[in-house]
Amino acid sequence: MPRQMTRSQVMKALEAAGDPRVRERYVRDGAGENVFGVLMGKVRALAGEVGQNHALGLELWATGNHEARLLACMLLDPDALTEKAARELVEPLTLPLLVDELVGRVLVKAPVAEALVKRWRDGDQELPRRAGWKLLAGRIAAGLAKDLDVGATLARIESELPGAPYRVKEGLNYCLVWIGLHLSDHRDEAIAIGERLGRWDTRPIPKGCTSSYAPEWIAAVLALRKGEKTEARKKMEAAAGKKKPAPAREKPSTKKAAPASKKRAPKKVAARKRAG
Repeated sequence: MPRQMTRSQVMKALEAAGDPRVRERYVRDGAGENVFGVLMGKVRALAGEVGQNHALGLELWATGNHEARLLACMLLDPDALTEKAARELVEPLTLPLLVDELVGRVLVKAPVAEALVKRWRDGDQELPRRAGWKLLAGRIAAGLAKDLDVGATLARIESELPGAPYRVKEGLNYCLVWIGLHLSDHRDEAIAIGERLGRWDTRPIPKGCTSSYAPEWIAAVLALRKGEKTEARKKMEAAAGKKKPAPAREKPSTKKAAPASKKRAPKKVAARKRAG
């Protein structure tokens, strides 16, 4: 049974679950100062206790607190969102993570999704444009983009990605990869476009993560589906193995051995009492 909680109770629970070190990391990543430092796993656990609650989700979103908004993304009802309400949630955002959570958890299933895809992809705001492409990708993965002109969409991705702002590039590339993964008839075309676009993301690949280069990303996911590893993944794991430091040898002790304790001289036997 879902647990009935008020906004105040939820906020107290989130604050109690905060960690100062996690908070520092979130602030550094752009979450702002209104943040407790709650790990995502704990936010998900609380969402499981509360269950879907659209009204509470809106109340939590209105607090502006980072974790409260992440939790709200897990409580909101997609069917209850109007286009205007969805725009009011997304368009003022400055953090890509919150945009992606709202899109992936709520808006993909919303009846107003198609209208939002068109509005945001054709707009000029960076994060809403990202949202539009990510939302389209989610609809493709869920089999909900039935009337999509895939050829025109791929042509548009190839045309727009080179000159787009970085956060929009991520959204365009994400959609390209999702087309390659979920629309098998267009997979070769998606891979070819990815090859022509090249490695636009020059950042180093974090350990354990997949390359954002579309052909490698598609190959990695397809290999994973088959229980295999790509050559790129094998090379990455081999390189990581070579970098492992050799086990440290024990250094010889520099402390001088304690001197052997001198044998104590036997106590003198007490003189016998003289006879009285």
